[in-house]
Amino acid sequence: MALPPRFRIALAAALLIVALFLTRLIWTNNIGTSSISSYVPKIHDSWRPSPPKPKIPVSYDKTTPPSIGCEDVVVGLQKKVIEAYAKELKGIRYANIFGYLGQTENKGDAAIWIAQDILLATLGIKTMEVCRYIDKDCDFERFSMALEAHKPHSAIIMAGGGNFNDLFWDDQPARIKMVEKFSDYPIRMFPQSINMTHPEKIKLTLDGFSKAKDLQLAARDRPSYEWLKKTFGDKAAGIEPNKVRHILTPDVAFMFGSRPDIRLNTKKTHQIYILARDDSEVAEGASKEIAVGEGTFDFGPDAGHVSYLKNDWRKQTTPDLNGEEGKSQRNFAKTLMGFEMLAQAEFVITDRLHGHIMSTIMGIPHVLMDSRLKKNLFLHDTWTKECGCVRVAGSFEEAKEFARMYFEKKAKDEGLD
Repeated sequence: MALPPRFRIALAAALLIVALFLTRLIWTNNIGTSSISSYVPKIHDSWRPSPPKPKIPVSYDKTTPPSIGCEDVVVGLQKKVIEAYAKELKGIRYANIFGYLGQTENKGDAAIWIAQDILLATLGIKTMEVCRYIDKDCDFERFSMALEAHKPHSAIIMAGGGNFNDLFWDDQPARIKMVEKFSDYPIRMFPQSINMTHPEKIKLTLDGFSKAKDLQLAARDRPSYEWLKKTFGDKAAGIEPNKVRHILTPDVAFMFGSRPDIRLNTKKTHQIYILARDDSEVAEGASKEIAVGEGTFDFGPDAGHVSYLKNDWRKQTTPDLNGEEGKSQRNFAKTLMGFEMLAQAEFVITDRLHGHIMSTIMGIPHVLMDSRLKKNLFLHDTWTKECGCVRVAGSFEEAKEFARMYFEKKAKDEGLD
């Protein structure tokens, strides 16, 4: 016989109360004082996806070798250089260059000089006079008269590079003296790595640069730019804040743009070229145990014996060009030789900054090691860390391991063809 509706409702309510009581009793006995919220995640932790790992730049990937090419990055950096100086040199049509003139066989310094020429030509600016010092090896009268003749469209541009430091106290005091003598003219600077650590020399720089009416400095890496911001920016001490303008821009050598043609058209003499510093900027872990000259590495059964050449391009004499005349043509010859030295091998290991930059411009697979002043990785980490053609190594053994991986992969890929 069916129960009346009111009894069915009462029975359902009673059963619900009993069910709730039993559930509470079970949870209390098995879990104790733990709450449901603290217990349930332990059951479901294994179901949840792991948080994504932070993405590392491709050049810090230790599991793969460098590859060929980095055209998109190079073209983008070239554009940044042009945009920065189109703004900073607006209204300027004539320029005197002041600073290091590429007098040595350092092919990287020569590349900076030629890239500066390319940039100024791109912007329609004529170079007039050049000097490294005011008080020696300089026709001071001609330098001054050229500026005066073209006011207000003339300026002084300090050369770029890596000598804005107080370790080698030569170019920096020359800059200070120049700024003090020509404080009424616009003064600009091509990108520099900056390493200033001595308070007395920093003060000399501040005192001298503060005399300029229109001065712009440029850093080619993030740490150098942060130093400029701290020293000349909003919180500058001992100088009017922001009077000296400061910008961050890639190294001027990126004005060469992407040049895979040099890599492709240069005859190969070795499989690996080791461009190694041989001066006071050599860092720990460099290739000192490898003698200068030719040799082979045994990379095992897959890659086999791989030939190498090691030297420092600063100690390699550049042949004269036919009809060569003046600083720019001499520097062009040295720059061309630098590109060809890198492109003579299909793989490069280097601790020279412009060995890295010029290899990147050509898209050559290479390994970058740092220098004593840290300028190599400072620039790399700022601009080129997403280039697939470079890997960063902390030691020469690690650099060799990347080379082994590259030639093993090449042998495997060729075997599949």
